[in-house]
Amino acid sequence: MTTPVIGFVGFGEAAQCFAAHLATQGQPPMPVYCDGPTNHPPYSDAFRAKAASLGAEPMDSLRALMARADIVFSAVVVATAAQVGQAIAALARPGMLVVDINASTPRAKLAVAQAVTARGAAFVDANLMGAVSLYGARVPLYASGDGMARFLRVFTPLGFTIEDAGPLPGTAAAVKLLRSVVTKGIEALVMEALTAATLAGVRPEALRGICEPMDATSFSGFLDMCVRTDVLHAERRAVEMEGVADGLREMGVEPLMTTATAARLRASAALGLRGEFAARKGYDAAQVLDAYAAAMRG
Repeated sequence: MTTPVIGFVGFGEAAQCFAAHLATQGQPPMPVYCDGPTNHPPYSDAFRAKAASLGAEPMDSLRALMARADIVFSAVVVATAAQVGQAIAALARPGMLVVDINASTPRAKLAVAQAVTARGAAFVDANLMGAVSLYGARVPLYASGDGMARFLRVFTPLGFTIEDAGPLPGTAAAVKLLRSVVTKGIEALVMEALTAATLAGVRPEALRGICEPMDATSFSGFLDMCVRTDVLHAERRAVEMEGVADGLREMGVEPLMTTATAARLRASAALGLRGEFAARKGYDAAQVLDAYAAAMRG
């Protein structure tokens, strides 16, 4: 059985990690193409040397890469992902597999998928559900699309960690997008709080106050509590966070995330569901979320 040639459009952290791992698995030299502000034809000697050390060979054009590769990873910045995806699709040939690992929106992924499949190629919407700096090439990939069977068949034996989200492109991207709301939001909240703690000279105490209650429970339990209590206490918490925002300003920190938190809580309260749920003898998080969705749909 012929080993497929795997290529990368874009060669940042994730692509470099995957290429280095694939090289250890006996993958032949992998064509790569970059056209960004840092790396682009004619490539620097340093970039060519870096690529070679990872088992990759820079191509001078996208057309040259597409002529060589059987499987192509699109791994560029989000701002250019849709444009690059369409360019890849325009050069795709029947039987190719295009794997889009960009953090694009579900709609953008679907548009690229349609362009790819119109050329007789297959598409996978693959999403990194963690950092390659932590997981390496085994970073969990949540993926969907019509090319899933081939993606699993080729890459699972090579040590990739893949979860099949079904045949519809954009399904996996939607989950990744919503995960990012939380993970990137937590990062922004942590930075706002700990910067203020540092300015106030209470960083160790703040870290202890933040971490100890979180360490005492599971994150899923914490999320369940947040949803169940939001419907009852959002308005009171909004008032509290508006006061917190004033306190951060006194410390010299612009309360960007804190202000947004207050606005989000006010939006929950404005749905007017507190009385209904306060009168219930019991309810779960799913019932709260269903009620919120129904209220938002009108």
